[in-house]
Amino acid sequence: RIQILFELAMELAQNSTVKIPFNLFIGSVSTFGVILLTCFIISVLYVRKYAHVAHGGLLPRAIAALTCTTVLATVLLLPVDVFVTSCQKNANGTWKDWAASNETRAEIENGLLYTYYTCYSLLLFYLFVLIPFSYFYFEEGDDEEEPNGLRFCSAFKYTLCFVILMSALLISGALIQFGDIPNNNGTIIDDLSFLGNQIQKKGIEGAISFTQTLLTILGLFVFICYSAYGLSAYPFNFIKTRGNAKEELARLREKQAVSREQERQLSAKYADGRPMVPADKKLMGRLKKDKERYDELTCLVEREQESVLGRVQQVIRPLTIITGIVLTLISLIFMSSLTVTLVDKYVYSNYTLGYILTTVHYRNPLNVVLTNAQRIFPLDYILLFIIVFHIAICTVNGIRRIGIWFLWLKMFDVVPKRTMPQALLLLSALFSMAMIALNTLILSSIPTYATYGNQHYIRGNQTYACDNKAPKGECPFTQLASIITRFTLQANFFGAVVTYLSSVFVFMYMVGFIVAILRKKRSVLEKAEADIDAEDDPLLNL
Repeated sequence: RIQILFELAMELAQNSTVKIPFNLFIGSVSTFGVILLTCFIISVLYVRKYAHVAHGGLLPRAIAALTCTTVLATVLLLPVDVFVTSCQKNANGTWKDWAASNETRAEIENGLLYTYYTCYSLLLFYLFVLIPFSYFYFEEGDDEEEPNGLRFCSAFKYTLCFVILMSALLISGALIQFGDIPNNNGTIIDDLSFLGNQIQKKGIEGAISFTQTLLTILGLFVFICYSAYGLSAYPFNFIKTRGNAKEELARLREKQAVSREQERQLSAKYADGRPMVPADKKLMGRLKKDKERYDELTCLVEREQESVLGRVQQVIRPLTIITGIVLTLISLIFMSSLTVTLVDKYVYSNYTLGYILTTVHYRNPLNVVLTNAQRIFPLDYILLFIIVFHIAICTVNGIRRIGIWFLWLKMFDVVPKRTMPQALLLLSALFSMAMIALNTLILSSIPTYATYGNQHYIRGNQTYACDNKAPKGECPFTQLASIITRFTLQANFFGAVVTYLSSVFVFMYMVGFIVAILRKKRSVLEKAEADIDAEDDPLLNL
């Protein structure tokens, strides 16, 4: 598929009447190729880390890896979008020779726009077709005597419901006529109206935008339930020290000795052979279970204490603390930037506009850093890559710690090497919706960078950084900003919902951050108990 797309892109570049610089084309394609390869490698490694060692096969792992790769590539397409958009103008605000033509700029914008829509279309196919089919196929596979044909038919039946749902959403997005862009008596809204009219797309593009917005709202719920906890708690796992393994092992052996003594006394009580009374019989069963559990805990604690990895962790402990501090700072910077933008929206925007900012009034640290880093290639790529993968890892960690729930019912645990195929597929689906929502959160937390990059325009004899005050046509939007802004202007309800849910996400992060500070880190003994609780599958010993 990648080879076919590349060949088509090369053919279009050769046959096009619009002269786009070859170095720009190769630079953007090669950069996105590197991003795609990196995302694929990381996705495969993560899926391999969590996939069950005895259950499932290649199909759920491949679908989970492809889904995660596609959604990560969609998020990390933004630096390419910013790079291509910014490269059209010189630092003094004038258009470069090759970008002076509207036709040239339109071809570049359409290429990026169709790339986004291709990624979103693939994600819809994964979320509504491949993942449901694979989930129900392995759900029916719990009965080993059921033939594969019946499993296939049953999975196809349930998947058809998701296909009908996807079709209904796409048709709704294509046919529903949302309200016109509001008029505000000739103010900056006129400029936004011009943007909306210019980038408005019909048919399948409107359908994908509508469905993508709904997935964004679902993804924000994933952020509220899982990512908020992961972003606040995960970095503290590196900072807080565990208890002394030797002391915990000594206390464990003391409990073990007490349990054995109680068992010995109870056995001596019935040494004459008379039958045990029900209460003593129940106590004897509990003591035997405690003995088995204490033996397992002792073995696990001793193994971790004497392992090479445990000794290495003690040596690199200072480096681990520094890593935790850096990760905490990344979370705080991202959340503070998002908070500043949300306050800006509540103060200077309103529900009618879908809380779109016409002008950025408050500067936030992440927006300033990335906008200036865009001048030095590829510094902004590296910084955004670190931020995105930090959020991605924290989201997965939050799902792992909390588990996969449906309302008040816990469906699956997510444990390394013990995650069932169905749980792995649900994990990839939750992760995908969260990363789709991350596109909107990035646009909110770094509005100038994500919308204009490092573009400038000329007014009079002065050069200014691009913003919404620029004359029409002087500062083109990135395609990500165009997609989100267009739909929000026409369906302000969705923009308001996204803003409110983003505020809830910030609040949940603050609560989680306070709890993470006050909460003690799990001891070695608690970690061993968690490992035993998760290891309840006899097939793990195969």
